[in-house]
Amino acid sequence: MSAAQFEARVTANTRLGGGYFTLELEADAPTPVAAARPGQFVMLRGAWGRELLNPRAFSVLHAEGPRLAILAKPYGLGTRRMQSLRPGDPMTVTGPLGVGFPDPSADIRDLLVAGGVGLPPLHLQARVAAAAGLAGHQELFYGGRDRSDLVMLDDFAAWDIATQLATEDGSLGVRGRVTDALRPRLARARDTGERVRILSCGPTPMLAAVRHLGLEHGVETLLCLEENMACGFGVCLGCAVPVHGPKPYRYCCTDGPVFDARQVRWP
Repeated sequence: MSAAQFEARVTANTRLGGGYFTLELEADAPTPVAAARPGQFVMLRGAWGRELLNPRAFSVLHAEGPRLAILAKPYGLGTRRMQSLRPGDPMTVTGPLGVGFPDPSADIRDLLVAGGVGLPPLHLQARVAAAAGLAGHQELFYGGRDRSDLVMLDDFAAWDIATQLATEDGSLGVRGRVTDALRPRLARARDTGERVRILSCGPTPMLAAVRHLGLEHGVETLLCLEENMACGFGVCLGCAVPVHGPKPYRYCCTDGPVFDARQVRWP
């Protein structure tokens, strides 16, 4: 699938709980982003002149025809600007970019492990699975600091995706981190011989903990990494990921963002 750069306009900017917002965009014609795989991303830039030269990378939340959407939370100047965009405001989009997750399958159960703004790839994986009649082969494990960090839960309920939640303050679901909900599920799969794989996206400390659990239980584990990107297609080389093998580094934008956990060279 080839990426393209195109102009789009904001059609909706919706505030969610916990400071999150969804930004919906529409181009003048269907775009390649409509065929994006879960885990692939787009680079977005507003009409900000020279103040913000670099676009920002966002996983595709959903896309169809000329429309696409992303989920974001204001962390820096770029995302704060995006949070204030209004319908009709222009944006430049480049995508889809990167390597995504494998297709849902009736032969394996996907354990979707999300934290923070890492939800979109797993939201899209669940959407694709539900459309293919494979909702029963997906389970969501979703963690945050408190209940306001857990957004878009109604979508998973509508798709009939089994969901386990975790909050650090215990306000919703298991008290603790998302790995506290994942650990007993992996033990059950090991004891019963059930075939499962982990698909995960979220903050790097969470991904490191998920990676450890997956490797400990001998479960295929695929991580959608979050790295700062200035270009999105392998020119700036600013998103290097340490890996095992003959080359010490690979690049999140072109070789990822989805990596096999066994490849990643983390402590």
